[in-house]
Amino acid sequence: MGAAALKQETHKPDKWGDLFGGGKAVIYGIALLVGTSVGVINPLSTTHMTANHGEEIWIGIISSSYFLFMALGSVFADRTMRGTDMKKIVTAGLLLTGVCSALFPLFTANGVWLLLMSLMGIGISCNMMGLQTALHSLSDEKSLGMVSGMYSLCFAFGLIASSALAPQVYDMVAWLPFAFSSVCLIAASAIIYFKLAGLLVIPGRTREKVLSKIHLPMFGAFVYGFGETIVVSLYPLYLIREHVAVAQTGYGLSIFAAGSLLGLLPVTYLADRIGRRKCLILCVFISIFTMVGIVTSGSMPVRLLFSFASGFMIGPLYPLAMALTAQELPPGERSSGNAMFTAFYGFGSAAGPFVSAVAMNAWGNQHLFTACLLLFCLFLAHAAFTRKGSKIQLTKEEIL
Repeated sequence: MGAAALKQETHKPDKWGDLFGGGKAVIYGIALLVGTSVGVINPLSTTHMTANHGEEIWIGIISSSYFLFMALGSVFADRTMRGTDMKKIVTAGLLLTGVCSALFPLFTANGVWLLLMSLMGIGISCNMMGLQTALHSLSDEKSLGMVSGMYSLCFAFGLIASSALAPQVYDMVAWLPFAFSSVCLIAASAIIYFKLAGLLVIPGRTREKVLSKIHLPMFGAFVYGFGETIVVSLYPLYLIREHVAVAQTGYGLSIFAAGSLLGLLPVTYLADRIGRRKCLILCVFISIFTMVGIVTSGSMPVRLLFSFASGFMIGPLYPLAMALTAQELPPGERSSGNAMFTAFYGFGSAAGPFVSAVAMNAWGNQHLFTACLLLFCLFLAHAAFTRKGSKIQLTKEEIL
């Protein structure tokens, strides 16, 4: 009995070590700070431009430029910084984003806003690529899902908390939330510079074609970015057009965010047990029905129920796709995988609101998620096709 108790005691710290040990807790803290900053930048930039009578088309272009340059920045970093320590680049990127965030409320010119948002997208992309590569280098294969889930949880918690509180502060002092965002990024860059020595080294260029190994998680990153930004940017507009009181439009988004937060750890824990690919496909499949439920529900309480379920299923897509990317690649190729992951996420985030807005204007309000549902179905078809192809290839190898 004493031996059994000792075994339990020695096993328990290993579980906590898998999740928090080896510097991972530091990366979670950085994710919380960066998420808090992004939760100010994304929504409040739109609020500030609207308050200063920015034209709708310019607001759309400037908001999308953040995600577009996030995608382009990650690709550029991967192609030009092979074999180098990215610590200084990531630190400089966050400091640049912090400066741009502090300057954003001081200007009212579209060209300046576009430049600042583009630079912030580049700065955040370097952080995402470097930080996720460092996280995976510290993670054990069997806990990749939970580690990615904890990283996403910390980032999302900071983002949701700041996006809820920042507008209230903005109404009192417009520049203050942007300054707070800048302070968070400066703190994150200091932690990276002093605490993550040697963990942000990008390996030399690989001769292997990385994308061919990770096409499914890249598709997953794209559909997540596509769907998430539709919910964040257009779901409140959809509710207003459905004659929901303006005071209640925030409930749908808040319930979606709550479902996303609560779903991250349970779903990623399950993924580490039953398989990350299988869990990613299952979440996309269930999300199709929950999103259909949102646009077909006749009452607000039922719509909120489907909103929670959608968040619970869609929220984990990011860490599941990120963990599957790391799972499919050897350590030397994971930085390239993370760069592509950030790029596909950025392109999806930039495309989602635009395509969905076009669909709503062309065919009506009920087509809020039509483009997203089509993408989800294509994802499932691609997953089924590639699985069938891999089985055929395995059979050929066995014959030979």
